Amino acid sequence: MDKQQIAKLYALHADTVTQAAWHYTGGLHSAQDCAEEAFLRLMKQEDMEQAHILPWLIRTAVNIAKDMLKSAEYKRTVPLDELEAVSYDDKDALAERAAMRAILSLDEHYRLPLYLHLAKGYTIKETANIIGKGLNTTASLIRRGKKLLQKAYEREGF
Repeated sequence: MDKQQIAKLYALHADTVTQAAWHYTGGLHSAQDCAEEAFLRLMKQEDMEQAHILPWLIRTAVNIAKDMLKSAEYKRTVPLDELEAVSYDDKDALAERAAMRAILSLDEHYRLPLYLHLAKGYTIKETANIIGKGLNTTASLIRRGKKLLQKAYEREGF
């Protein structure tokens, strides 16, 4: 693919790919690194159908995130997101932080299917194709994930 095609695809899909990686890394900057690496790998692809590009990018970014989490270098770092100070007077910021903690408290295999299905509006079938799992497995992950997320929200005071 040429640079212009990649630039257009990046403008369209960078946020989605970054958010999918974030569900594994838990840190924005690490997720952005994973997304950028996925787009760099896309440049090396010859031809790909338009409908397959976004699922391929998401799966590639998630695989990069998984590899990153296994690396010794990553285990020695602290995400910058954790170092940011939050004003305790700002209730919206506190609620957002609590929601993030609730989501991140879920096991990693629930986070991505929930994100794709609930936040991005993919059907269960589309979500199953993106994450590479069966239809029934994906439906179960989403159903169980919703229940766990509800419990996590309650623990955070929602």
